Amino acid sequence: MSDSYSATNPVPHPQPKTLRSPETMPVVPHPDEQDTEQQETLFHISLNPSQPETIVFLHGLWSSHLEYALVTPHLNNYHLILVDLPGHGEAASLADDDENLTMPAMADKVARLIRRHAHNRRAHIVGLSMGGFVTMSLADRYPSLCQSAFVTGAAPLEGMFAFMAKHCWVVYGLMWTFKTLPDGIYWWLSEVSGSGHVKRFKELRVEQQRNLDWRVVKAVYWSILESLSGEQGWEVVRRLGKTEPGRVRMVNVSGAKMDDLGSAAGVKKVWTEEGALTVPERNRVVVIKEAVHAWDLQFPELFARGVEAWVKCDELPVEFEDL
Repeated sequence: MSDSYSATNPVPHPQPKTLRSPETMPVVPHPDEQDTEQQETLFHISLNPSQPETIVFLHGLWSSHLEYALVTPHLNNYHLILVDLPGHGEAASLADDDENLTMPAMADKVARLIRRHAHNRRAHIVGLSMGGFVTMSLADRYPSLCQSAFVTGAAPLEGMFAFMAKHCWVVYGLMWTFKTLPDGIYWWLSEVSGSGHVKRFKELRVEQQRNLDWRVVKAVYWSILESLSGEQGWEVVRRLGKTEPGRVRMVNVSGAKMDDLGSAAGVKKVWTEEGALTVPERNRVVVIKEAVHAWDLQFPELFARGVEAWVKCDELPVEFEDL
């Protein structure tokens, strides 16, 4: 079946299991209807199911599977699974239990989804921001399920980024103010601040407004601080840089305009010590000079080219510069 998005006739929420997008896209509903324990399932959308290799996409905080709607049209040669993580979109009800909002718990749920729905019970993983931290946890805990990992905007929190996470009420207040602005002012500020999207994705804005939940924000930030920052976080990074057979090939990407390049440099240092960067196809730490944090919305075609190159073990596009 297919679904098209219209700015003048938005799709009401909740909706049948279809991918809403500013582009017309073929979609296949896949709401985990076969599962008997509803609390153990994640809502997801499956695209191009006849293609042999599976890529799983994990979104950022406040977002949903809609975040990748501009990227997926460029990856028609792959089976794509777009997930709503706990507390977001169609999986919002999973936030009723705070335990579902930790990075390890989210990784556990994604692992279960891969076993049930990815071809050959394995997948390439793409994660941005919160989804990137989930990807790190997943690759660390379930390396046999991950063919490769493409992580962007996620590295152990340090300095100002750790401070803001510890005082996440400030982040929540800023985002609440930004997300509740009138549409005209919101889009104008997005453009002048340099964080504008390639196009005005109005339905994603509505979804982000709906997902702005203080309990979710607090639980997610504290879980990142506890399990993927500080000494614990750097130990995870070190394990992800091990070169023995069975470890996951991973690229860590930063958008130079917003992400923490100092922490990314720390990832490079640890992986260099572990020998993971001696073969470029093994692990990489790269930066995109003109990219913001959510650059999947800023440069969707480049984002897709980077994902495909990493999946295929090809050379990354020239915009991906070694840090």
